[in-house]
Amino acid sequence: MPRATPPDGGASAGGTQAGTGSDTTSGTVSLAYLRAVLDHGERQGIAPAEQLRAVGVPPALLDAGAQAQTATRIPGAAYLALLDWLEQATGDADVGLRAGAAFAPRHYAEMGYVVLTTPTVRDAILQGIRYEVLANDIGGTRLIETPQAACMTWQARHGPLSRHAHELHMATWVVFARWLIGSQHVATQVEFPHAAPADTRLHAEVFGCPVVFNAARHAMHIDRALLDLPSLQADAGMQAQMTRIADSQLQRIVPAGADALAQARACIRARLPQGDVPIADVAAHLGLPVRTLQRRLQAQGISYSQLVDNVRQALARQYLTEPNLSLAQCAMRLGYSEQSAFTHAFKRWTGETPQGWRKGRTS
Repeated sequence: MPRATPPDGGASAGGTQAGTGSDTTSGTVSLAYLRAVLDHGERQGIAPAEQLRAVGVPPALLDAGAQAQTATRIPGAAYLALLDWLEQATGDADVGLRAGAAFAPRHYAEMGYVVLTTPTVRDAILQGIRYEVLANDIGGTRLIETPQAACMTWQARHGPLSRHAHELHMATWVVFARWLIGSQHVATQVEFPHAAPADTRLHAEVFGCPVVFNAARHAMHIDRALLDLPSLQADAGMQAQMTRIADSQLQRIVPAGADALAQARACIRARLPQGDVPIADVAAHLGLPVRTLQRRLQAQGISYSQLVDNVRQALARQYLTEPNLSLAQCAMRLGYSEQSAFTHAFKRWTGETPQGWRKGRTS
């Protein structure tokens, strides 16, 4: 078998947490999430211990009990190296896509059951964003809604990700959508930032829609009406139980103030296209009293109004790099009722008009 060059850092079965005991320059993934890859390798006849040794991760990590699957963290570099190593070891250029297509709820641990048991598809996506760090922090998801369409995007947090990582992650979305609403295919279009492989037949089979390569982002487009569909797995009692466990895990992995900041930011991003996002709405989504959310944001040195402003500013810069979006559409996605309000805010942020800023970066 080929052997990968071990990445710096490793993981332990003793509950290594993200940002404390492992290499975080490329983020981390949970043992539960890594098992999606290990399980795929095992189906190809390669023992999980052999896979871990190949990328410099101690096989003793596999002894972690069920309760440690989320708290045990593996460097993102080792996760990416394992996918590359499996491609070499098996000769399968679609290793990430195949692993993702076989994804199971247990690979997201308690987070997976929180997502599955939500009342609607929209709730499932927002809960997935809320607890995403429990599975991995190598990338971040956001939901973009307009009156006509909806789109989920995933962006690397620590640097470029491999083709295999992108395809595995996208396939997990399709699998979860199938469990939620029972449809074989839900996406209307999928976008990947990497080049098209020589053979895309498996992509067509897994996604069942046009797949665009060399795109500017990792994204899945869906019919907006799907967001309001009820989940076939909705179970309020199970969700409450799994949410309590997931919240406890989140507190151990991410400091409370930073967690509230990340969750609030994700909620604001998702809801801005619908207009202004009151702090009461965000606090209710997070299950916190408004004053508690305010205190947690204050602990991170930011007010709620500053957070909304920062989210809008970051999204504005991103939207303006998309040539097919008009300024009016950008304003709407940012929650402004008038384009003039967007222009005024953008000039306050940058000293330039949106049109001037866009022109300066496309000329």
